Amino acid sequence: MEPITLSKNIISLLVFSTPGSPWRLSAIYGPCNYSAKRAFWNSLSSEADCFLGAWLFLGNFNRICDREDRSTNRGLDGGSRIMCEALDNVGMISIISSGFYYTWFNRRCGRQQVNSRIDRGFANEEWWSLFPNANLQILPQTTSDHHPQLLSCFGHNMFSKRPFRFEATWVEDCRSYWVENHAWALRNHLRPSSRLLNKLQDTRRALSRWNKDQFGNI
Repeated sequence: MEPITLSKNIISLLVFSTPGSPWRLSAIYGPCNYSAKRAFWNSLSSEADCFLGAWLFLGNFNRICDREDRSTNRGLDGGSRIMCEALDNVGMISIISSGFYYTWFNRRCGRQQVNSRIDRGFANEEWWSLFPNANLQILPQTTSDHHPQLLSCFGHNMFSKRPFRFEATWVEDCRSYWVENHAWALRNHLRPSSRLLNKLQDTRRALSRWNKDQFGNI
């Protein structure tokens, strides 16, 4: 590894590995302040315009990407929208995770407890072409209020999570059509290939949730 940049919010390294050319790893701690968040993501977007290689983002982004990523279901705030827009602009695609869904909690109990999925991994098309089977394992908490993440570039899954399969019985229920249509229309992406992968991930998650609610996770 070769260091590239270092600041309080990002550490970037050039990783020399096989297959392919060296790729860039950025460990991210997302700013909490709204104005700092906008400046950070604008700067990263500008930097991405000058870097054409494989790039991986990994870390604590301090914001959610979807309403379901927070247990209180309050929706996306301005900081989340800034982050999601920047990730889309630079062509970042979410890495599928296994294990625990939420990655952070606020150490409170009862109605005051909040769980969020703010620790994530994202990679651009060039990185996915090197590691098409990559996944991210969310491990059990220890002393931290965050769950640690374990990246597997070659797809090993210690949790043996059940793979997604489209069930033929779903098409017999007319509601599946609306589930698919709604999930497919959730968001657009500037890059066609990234748009397709994100839409497929959204649809897979929506159908899995609907299947569990309606059929008991067949």
